[in-house]
Amino acid sequence: MSTMLFLFLMFWGCTIIHGAILGEQNKDVILPCSFNPGEEVVIHWITSDNKNVHSYYRTTDQLQSQDIGYSGRTSLFLHEISKGNASLLIRHLKKSDEYMYKCYVGTKAGSKETEVTLQVIGAILGEQRRAVILPCSFNPGEDLVIHWTISDNTNVHSYYRTADQLQNQDTGYSGRTSLFLNEISKGNASLLIRHLKKSDENTYKCYVGTKAGNIENKITLQIIDLQRTIKYNRDDDGRIKLTCSVNAPSPEDVIIRWYENDQKVQEDQSNHSTYAVRNNSLKYHCTIDHSTVQSSWTGTWTMKEPIKMEDDHVSCMCNFCEAGDTDCYGKCNLSRETNEEPIALMNYSLHREEHTLNSSKLSAIDNGYFICLIKTEQKMSIEMTSVNITAEEGQKIR
Repeated sequence: MSTMLFLFLMFWGCTIIHGAILGEQNKDVILPCSFNPGEEVVIHWITSDNKNVHSYYRTTDQLQSQDIGYSGRTSLFLHEISKGNASLLIRHLKKSDEYMYKCYVGTKAGSKETEVTLQVIGAILGEQRRAVILPCSFNPGEDLVIHWTISDNTNVHSYYRTADQLQNQDTGYSGRTSLFLNEISKGNASLLIRHLKKSDENTYKCYVGTKAGNIENKITLQIIDLQRTIKYNRDDDGRIKLTCSVNAPSPEDVIIRWYENDQKVQEDQSNHSTYAVRNNSLKYHCTIDHSTVQSSWTGTWTMKEPIKMEDDHVSCMCNFCEAGDTDCYGKCNLSRETNEEPIALMNYSLHREEHTLNSSKLSAIDNGYFICLIKTEQKMSIEMTSVNITAEEGQKIR
């Protein structure tokens, strides 16, 4: 490997170990490949079982035969090719990316093949504001001591003398960590961290000691904020189109499913999916499943019975906020033609009672759509109520 290419890789944070490239799960890696510059450059990156990873010829990328598992995740350093650099960047590494890769480069002057092995080290992906389990196992024994720390030796959780010992625990983890006490005797020292924060991203060390010896395991925790949502829009004819989306970095890890009255009608492997409402009397919902963080989310849309009588009312009930281990947010909007304005808001933290947003004594002045939106970390609900009162006079919502 040339000195220039070696320095190039070090700048990008790649680690080279005994002829192999070490990459970290969910992050990016560069596979090195250098050649003597020449005319009519052809570059092919393939795996040991002949999957097409990335191709370049006729002065441009040629990805029509690229294996779907690498779609949208690979690139060459196009400005460096004329200098003899055919290195490949792979983004959002997965454990399944572990391969021996072959770099073929051909020019008018000749050709060259280089092989490089990629090893992907384990990392745990956690979702912001949710919980994650950091695994750690050991051979059971007497006089058990467990210490979980992070890279600067900050104490995250300790256990000895058959009980948790949290007097030296860092305050940032206070009340958020626990071991599986009933599983410790079976060799399970895994750590549960609740209400994840971006600052929890770190390399964690699990130390377990017994009379028979000790072990140390390291694991990297990465935090993502998926920000799932369901939205709606109405066309000029009043037809509703629903959109479910999530800002996941790897769309191939996401499955969005649509249901009409709990009957599945559509499934997309994508971080963005739309569905047209065919019948306003049906209940529609989407689920967003993320395979890496193993979490599920539900978005629901419902059209309620229309209101045609004066002095009736609209209720926006926060009934699924009661027991959830998360904050709850709600709002009620009034939509008239193209204008939509909020008329009530609520934002409650944990341990609250049931809450209701009410709009009462409706009249013709209130004709339009009332939109009730309630969301927690686990779900989101949109309820629409059409108000079509024919009386000419009335009072506004109070």
